[in-house]
Amino acid sequence: MSIQIKDQMNMLPVRTYRWLNVNHLIIDESMDKQIKNYNKKYVDELKDENILIGRINNVVSINQFMNDISGEIEYGVSKKMVQMAEHLNNSGIFAYVAKAMTIEKPIIVEYKMDDDNDVVIDNNIIIAEENSRATFIIDYSTIGDIDAFHNGALKVYAKEGAYVKVIKIQRMNDNSFHFDSNVAIVEKDANVDFIQVEFGSKKSVTNYISNLTDGSQSNIESIYLVDKEREMDLSYYMNHIGKRSVSNMEIKGALKDRAKKVFKGTIDFKLGSSKSKGREEEAVILFDKDVKSDAVPILLCTEDDVSGEHAASAGKVDEDKLFYMMSRGFNKGEAMKLIVEASFNPIIDKIPSDDVKDIIRKEIHNRLIMEGNV
Repeated sequence: MSIQIKDQMNMLPVRTYRWLNVNHLIIDESMDKQIKNYNKKYVDELKDENILIGRINNVVSINQFMNDISGEIEYGVSKKMVQMAEHLNNSGIFAYVAKAMTIEKPIIVEYKMDDDNDVVIDNNIIIAEENSRATFIIDYSTIGDIDAFHNGALKVYAKEGAYVKVIKIQRMNDNSFHFDSNVAIVEKDANVDFIQVEFGSKKSVTNYISNLTDGSQSNIESIYLVDKEREMDLSYYMNHIGKRSVSNMEIKGALKDRAKKVFKGTIDFKLGSSKSKGREEEAVILFDKDVKSDAVPILLCTEDDVSGEHAASAGKVDEDKLFYMMSRGFNKGEAMKLIVEASFNPIIDKIPSDDVKDIIRKEIHNRLIMEGNV
């Protein structure tokens, strides 16, 4: 692999990382000389007077679309990782949807890592003008038994009344590293929905921040399956800035073998966010006694007249239920698959692509039923 990970002092600031024992990870300072091009096609380009979709390095006029977007945005798994994605990227998309325009079909972005393209460092920018609508599906996968590395940044700007849905699927192999930084600027009466599917990587770290202004809304719906000795860190932050803003987090997960996971969900009602509502809930299925699941649901508030709810639950599979299903002809893996799918399906069903739904269900099958996982 072109990028090296060294055992040195960790530069990632998120405190929960210490629970996953990844504090020793740091990217080699000389990595900018080692990043290779990503030479595979990953998006179908589209350009007219109202819609622009293309590889970010092929779009020469990004600045003209960002004249009214000012200020530096703090976000991501760490400043260092975000800077890498923004300035040393080898891939990424730029998408612009004009005022009142609707893109009917989801925009599909596929990063397929292989021997010749084992590093993806993508910088993605989505701008949705007033009252526009668009859906994006971004899929990270690996081909073969490679040591892949992904570090990405995504910025979504949803202007007044716009609606943007982003679905991210991470199904890289167990030798890989995955770092993903996401931020949404959600203006008045706009809505950004984020669906995350986390099924792969040796170590996976994802951060999402949504900045909510007057009357805006953001939803995060996440499913994850962590098995073997894999480790995962999820950090979601809903930043309520404006009045009557609404946020929802729904996280469904499953852990087996000796997997480790940390979830940190924060709802922050800032001064000036009166009459806002926020809700977060995580439910985890624990298949084995050696798994480790930490959850840190947080409510912060410096404003009166707001409503916040948070809950986190983790429980072992009901042995009686498992025995009953196995007595009806299912093996243990098949029974676990049915239990996981029953939990995940309400979120999977919100993905507007039957092909993508099939990919996700196949990944669940491979993780729970294929030889070596039963």
